[in-house]
Amino acid sequence: MSSSCQMYLAQQYTKFRLPVLPEKVEIAYGSNNDKMRVCGVGEVTVIQDSEAASIKFSSFFPKHYFSGCDYKHIPDPLSAVNTILELKNSGKPVRFTITGGMNVSMYVTIEKFDTEEQGGDLETIHYSITLKEYREVTIRQIKVEISTKKATISAPVSRTDNSSSGGQTYTVVKGDCLWNISKKFYGSGAKYTIIYNANKSVIGGNPNLIYPGQVLTIPAA
Repeated sequence: MSSSCQMYLAQQYTKFRLPVLPEKVEIAYGSNNDKMRVCGVGEVTVIQDSEAASIKFSSFFPKHYFSGCDYKHIPDPLSAVNTILELKNSGKPVRFTITGGMNVSMYVTIEKFDTEEQGGDLETIHYSITLKEYREVTIRQIKVEISTKKATISAPVSRTDNSSSGGQTYTVVKGDCLWNISKKFYGSGAKYTIIYNANKSVIGGNPNLIYPGQVLTIPAA
């Protein structure tokens, strides 16, 4: 590759420049095209969306600068390895750039990163790396409005039961007296004063004088 080329892996505030350019960079642009046989025509190709590009290259991180380095102030090999591992494990896409020559610029994920030390130069770290083109997927949100209707529950209609005690009314019939009415509702005629005190405006001053047709309020005992 030409010395005018530069290669970068960048993400937000991190921009890592490869200190030694690889001898070659392999970029594979595959396809998902389908093939089928048509009677009378033979095999035909049905064009589909292309596969994500795959990028592979190998190089090394030297311990000391030499004439083959792309720039002078090269990073320490271990520091360079850690930087790439941080980019790989960040969970975010990385911008891969080649300036000059191929002029490549695309978002990628670091799929594979292998390192090794070779005999005779233990301070130099050799590596191979595989990148995969990253394509952002936009999910369209559809708003679905669901009509909610409130259920109406009708309260049961209370019925007046003249045979039980409680806050209710009683219509006087011929032969009634407060004692008997009290015994009917409270189980004791002696409690007739409860009915009388609640109905003084209807009965008047004499509790012994009640008339058929009068409507009396029967309080709870």
